[in-house]
Amino acid sequence: MQNYDPEIDSPQAWKLLKPFMLSDETLVTIRNSMTGELLKGLARDTHERSSVPCLLSYVQQLPTGNERGRFLALEMWPSNCRIMLVKFSCDKDVYMSSRSLIVPHTIAASRGTTLFNFLAYNIAAFVRKKKVEKDNLPMGIAFAFELSKLALDVGILTRWTEDFGAQSAVGKNVVQLLRNALNEFTDIRINLNSIVDISIGSLMAINWSYPHCKMGIIVGLLTKSAYVEQLEACEMYEGDRNHPFMIINTNWGKFGSNGHLDIIRNEFDKLIDANSNNPGMMYYEKCISTVNISELVRLIVVRLMKMGVLFKDASMDKIGISWNMEMKSIVAVESDPPNVYTAAQKAMDKFGINNCTEQDLATFRFICATVSLRSAQLVAVGVACLIDRMSYANISIAVDGGVCRLYPTFLNNLNKYALLLTNPQNKFEFIIAEDSPGVGAAIVAAIEAKRLKRI
Repeated sequence: MQNYDPEIDSPQAWKLLKPFMLSDETLVTIRNSMTGELLKGLARDTHERSSVPCLLSYVQQLPTGNERGRFLALEMWPSNCRIMLVKFSCDKDVYMSSRSLIVPHTIAASRGTTLFNFLAYNIAAFVRKKKVEKDNLPMGIAFAFELSKLALDVGILTRWTEDFGAQSAVGKNVVQLLRNALNEFTDIRINLNSIVDISIGSLMAINWSYPHCKMGIIVGLLTKSAYVEQLEACEMYEGDRNHPFMIINTNWGKFGSNGHLDIIRNEFDKLIDANSNNPGMMYYEKCISTVNISELVRLIVVRLMKMGVLFKDASMDKIGISWNMEMKSIVAVESDPPNVYTAAQKAMDKFGINNCTEQDLATFRFICATVSLRSAQLVAVGVACLIDRMSYANISIAVDGGVCRLYPTFLNNLNKYALLLTNPQNKFEFIIAEDSPGVGAAIVAAIEAKRLKRI
């Protein structure tokens, strides 16, 4: 549709989406609030009250770039796991082979020992296939779930996401649970020595090739971030002071629980929260993650259909089902050239909504663009907060997760608003990081193995 102007051509949609349109002033306010919560998270006296908890990782060394050899890694995500054999060689080359696992629901929902026995069985099969079962290779875990870290190899599971129900593992050391399971396989030797958040894995992987990388962010089914903090600011840390810094897992998905996002949370955000498995929690993540972007778009489309102003007379039987819209459809809609609505029509075809008018498809595209823009703006708020906190003259930021890797519009908006919200003296660049959490976990395992060898 040529010269589509949503305010004129779709005034009801424009009005409904107005709360998603954030002013620069609002973004600055949120950035300042997040900075305050970050400082509270670092401080001993206010740590427990912060919605940006700033969790210690016990990772205090960055790669030298000279790490060499073969290492194992396990990535654990809400939707899948991956076992990796990573080889670092000269000239900054990384060779990797891997095996992806879909954890059956019956196992994910069972006892913790059952889950880790399943993982150990598959790790054992993998190392046998790669003929490294006797090599005692160092291994690290890149973990997407919430941990309380007490040491590099001690990560106490705080909670799973809704996909996992292995509650007997909560409150226990994930590393030891996997060690115990691996010990049942007497024909294999693995040196499992570390566990890190997936965002830290991304940071470490990109830092190996780009030493200026001091931050890692994940934007996908969940959102995570990690950055390099001066050790003297990490008041929760009680260990030795042999290194000047600590990588911090911000756990920024919790931001907003102290009311700092109330100025932007609208009726649709509140519906998302009410229908989630963790109401009253993770407000920032619920405004950002892929599953929530797509559900927000669906809720708005359904509301406009009920108002009789979008896809008139079309059936809502399929699109009326909660969580029934996929993020890849939204990515495709925004990837179409201007005034082309092929992907928008294909997205609607999946819901049995056929032969749509160009105006309806243009409105649908406007909805997708508005919701995803807000997500990118809010990620930019967090990125700007961390860039200015570190205050390096020039840094690289590792970016992983489906949204940033597959959604050029999102990454462009993220860069635009991060520039707007960051001190202009602090220069930065985003580097897309594929396969990075596991590679980073392997690097951490390599560094720790070298450290222990020197003791």
